[in-house]
Amino acid sequence: MDNITPPFEPLIPKLILLCEEGGKLVLEFYKNAEALEIIKKGDGSPVTNADHRSHQLLTQGLKNLTPGIPVISEEDEDSWGIKSSLYWLIDPLDGTKGFIHQDGQFCINVALMEGHKPILGFIHIPLTNETFYGYKNKAWKHISGKTIPIQTRNRPLEGSVLLLSNYDLKNKDKWEPYLKGTRLAKIEPLHSAIKFCRVAEGAADIYFRFVPCKEWDTAAGQILVEAAGGLMATLDGLPFLYGKPDLKNEGFQVLGHKL
Repeated sequence: MDNITPPFEPLIPKLILLCEEGGKLVLEFYKNAEALEIIKKGDGSPVTNADHRSHQLLTQGLKNLTPGIPVISEEDEDSWGIKSSLYWLIDPLDGTKGFIHQDGQFCINVALMEGHKPILGFIHIPLTNETFYGYKNKAWKHISGKTIPIQTRNRPLEGSVLLLSNYDLKNKDKWEPYLKGTRLAKIEPLHSAIKFCRVAEGAADIYFRFVPCKEWDTAAGQILVEAAGGLMATLDGLPFLYGKPDLKNEGFQVLGHKL
């Protein structure tokens, strides 16, 4: 099964609603700093009670909607070793550091995986109540009860928009060689998987990452961009696959159009 097939397609409205519920939940913590509890993980990165509550809501919701399909979540280390041909891969709160520092650049990632690739993905942005999703070479943005088709854009005459994390932005020697003379109109720092949304809807064109991350950080974004007409690959241009040791991603490139 290379693309999503019933019974999953009829569940999309319910999956959008589930993402929106997760978004409302984390916003309660975002708007009430006194309720936010910050804990350090073993690797030194932060996690909050908002991450944990979103994990509980999304995991239970997915199990209710799709009994028998396991869920791998960033916030459930016991799930990381699950081996299944079909599974959900989720990041209940992507951009936790930005969430803590109130920069607004955080989202919820939910992807349905088959084998070594995502076949359906949702990225929900709580602050704007936008849900981006894609599958079967089609992508949409759902906002205010309306669903709008989206797609990547052709190379703009005025130049491309490049998205980078703050860390990668400082390392020009890493990303500049990949541009091959591509004209840039703008370089924009942006956190979390929201970068995939901007490429998918044609608001940006290129996203490079050189710092390792985890598979739940990229799965929903990859299928979203590819369904919208773009491409995600390794920095060497090879197919970007999942099920890697420790669920760890190395660098990658996301393109809305050819460089």
